[in-house]
Amino acid sequence: MNDSDTRSLYLFADSQPLFWEGGAFLADLCRGGASSHPNVAYIGASNGDSADAHAIFTAAFAQVPTASTHWVRADFNNEDRAFLHEADVIVLAGGDVEAGWDVFIRTGLRESLHNCYRDGAILLGVSAGAVQFGRYATVADSNGAQKLVETLGLLNVIVDVHDEKRDWHGLSSTIQLLEGALRGIGIPHGAALVVHPDGTYEPLGRPVEEFVLSGGRLRRSVLLADIRNGDEVVS
Repeated sequence: MNDSDTRSLYLFADSQPLFWEGGAFLADLCRGGASSHPNVAYIGASNGDSADAHAIFTAAFAQVPTASTHWVRADFNNEDRAFLHEADVIVLAGGDVEAGWDVFIRTGLRESLHNCYRDGAILLGVSAGAVQFGRYATVADSNGAQKLVETLGLLNVIVDVHDEKRDWHGLSSTIQLLEGALRGIGIPHGAALVVHPDGTYEPLGRPVEEFVLSGGRLRRSVLLADIRNGDEVVS
């Protein structure tokens, strides 16, 4: 996106950054939008509208001043559509990447999210929500093999989260499958990545890894992070 109204994108590997610095980080994120008391939409399509997952969102945003919050359900009714259109901050929750994406396609949420982002809303993706900001995701098909699923494409990269214990095997395989057409970004547990409108990356909490296929070889580099609450990070 090149529109001048677009904001930074926030990619969280898990819910830990929602509670950094007693909510101060989240408050700063919200103040980056058009309002000091934002309207905040929560989209739980990827977790099947889990009440437990929504409770984490509620606890996180209880730390910051908001005008209103709204749970956008998977059926995406008229009330949901109206609120999303007015939202200053939109949270894409974690869960199953493909399940959430199926809802986005079926209901028109995909187009609505693109429009909201172009109009200046702040988008925050947690776990699967962060993965959905990229161009594609790798998921298992009915036979247990891997397949590519198109995602929002707000970032021209492949995003993966909290897979550092497998040394980013899935992400590496996807980059090679695409013959290096796209870079890969791996965000470990307890980390966040801010992607600014000018395309610069700002890792927070823990280093983020970048994967590039060059000259037939997969090369990886570490993007150093601004450490926040490092003693609370769980790997």
